[in-house]
Amino acid sequence: MNTLGDLASRRNNNFNLIRMLAATAVLISHSYPLALGRDAIEPLSKWIGLSLGELAVITFFCVSGFFISLSRDRAASTTDFFIARFLRIYPALTLVLLLSVFLIGPLFTTLGPSEYFSSGETYGYLTHNLTLFSMKFQLPGVFENNPWPGINGSLWTLFYEVTLYVLVGGLGAFAFNSEGRKFAGFLMFYAALYVTFKALMLNTTLLADFHRAEFFFTWSLPFVLGMSFYRYRDYIPHRFIGFLPFAALAVCTWRTPYFFECFVLAWAYLIFYLGFATRPVTDRYNQLGDYSYGVYIYAFPIQEILAHLFKGIGPVSMMLLAFPLVLMAAILSWHLIEKPAMAWRHGLAGVFSSGLDSLKTRWIRAGKGTA
Repeated sequence: MNTLGDLASRRNNNFNLIRMLAATAVLISHSYPLALGRDAIEPLSKWIGLSLGELAVITFFCVSGFFISLSRDRAASTTDFFIARFLRIYPALTLVLLLSVFLIGPLFTTLGPSEYFSSGETYGYLTHNLTLFSMKFQLPGVFENNPWPGINGSLWTLFYEVTLYVLVGGLGAFAFNSEGRKFAGFLMFYAALYVTFKALMLNTTLLADFHRAEFFFTWSLPFVLGMSFYRYRDYIPHRFIGFLPFAALAVCTWRTPYFFECFVLAWAYLIFYLGFATRPVTDRYNQLGDYSYGVYIYAFPIQEILAHLFKGIGPVSMMLLAFPLVLMAAILSWHLIEKPAMAWRHGLAGVFSSGLDSLKTRWIRAGKGTA
């Protein structure tokens, strides 16, 4: 019987495809409010209390928790790890932000060119979203008459994703990732914080305004579960039957305050079962590339353009028109931006390490000189 550890050591898996399906699910889910307005009911939300888009984000964070932990283990150093993460996120993000500000914005704003380019909001959109803190989702006068005004509402997840990258990098720097007892200690600490925050949210209104903390605990849960699946991968069997007890637990907690946690646990197990259940047909998809990030960051602005150009467009029509355009943008992003950027990893790590060594040497010499 194979474990996840046995299968994780192989190069072939289905996670590129799973991420692509998740990114497409976000496009499908967003088509409803982008076409019909904020009050539109998205797929799945009536059935399980989670929209298709939220289910996709859970999937992203589960998979990220596993593979970012793997990346940290394989990284030559903490610096190498963070450079790899930076190159995976920022080059493509920077391009989509620049295109939004300097191409989409001027074409679709209701303001005149001088008013648009003199607005602090225009450049604030760029700077705030590059820092990922206090992110902005609107440009002045752009798509303001659309059913769901904005330019790229999907980017909100990147703050939490990068925050969790920092968590993994920090844990790795102190060997919490590789030492079982230390990682178990981290899990106990996280669980205590999670349970405490959850209890306070359920029993008091004191934390009603702590939306960022609530979002962090909501989306860190699947990520930490992914981390745990990675750390204990040698003990987790790759069997579909292992999913059934977790699924039963989720069903039993339906309509209770604990359904979300039980559902995420069951979903995480299913995702990793499917991710490592390779077949020759799905293996071929891996050879194409990882287009999921491009789909994720380009879908929203392209859908907003369609909502602007085709007034009254329905959700299904938006999906059908948007997907090929988004896929084309994602393919270009992968082959022209994302993949080449990741090839800079080791060169940048070497330059950065050399710079740190040089600064350290100067520091030591300066210290000896003053002594």
